[in-house]
Amino acid sequence: MLSFLHLIDISILQLVNLSFHNIILDNIFLMISNMGTIIFWIVISILLYMFGNEKGKKIATKMIIILVITTAITSLVKIIVMRPRPYVELTNLILLDLGTDYSFPSGHTTTSTAMAFTLSKEYHKWIVMIIPLIVAFSRMYIGVHYPSDVLGGFLLGIGIVYLSEYFIDFEKLQKLIGN
Repeated sequence: MLSFLHLIDISILQLVNLSFHNIILDNIFLMISNMGTIIFWIVISILLYMFGNEKGKKIATKMIIILVITTAITSLVKIIVMRPRPYVELTNLILLDLGTDYSFPSGHTTTSTAMAFTLSKEYHKWIVMIIPLIVAFSRMYIGVHYPSDVLGGFLLGIGIVYLSEYFIDFEKLQKLIGN
């Protein structure tokens, strides 16, 4: 069963990665992939804090806290699972980037999901959830993740937000830090 799922993983990855590369799409998907970086979401949080109203400041603080939790949990899962990047096994992939750590879960997808989901829930703007979907696709397009890596990252990002909201009293924390 596991080998069958792995074959599906490989088939979907190769379909996405080998089908329609060109210089324009390559650059677009490299830029989209950056929307899954920690730096991108720190900048978004800072802008929201600086230029947002009171609610925006609270959401920005919440985003930073969830970002720290997301980064720690994602790193821990990567170390526990230790799944090699797909290009280690599949030498025919078109690589636009090289990952520096393990493949599962996709850190870019986990991060963008956790941040977009936080914004979506707070502002009731579910369109923001397009961000992690296109980030996930970009990670396969550039050749650094299997579909199961990005699916795992998507689910982990949502789970981290729900668990953070369950275990952390953000209102009380906001008052403690003077926000």
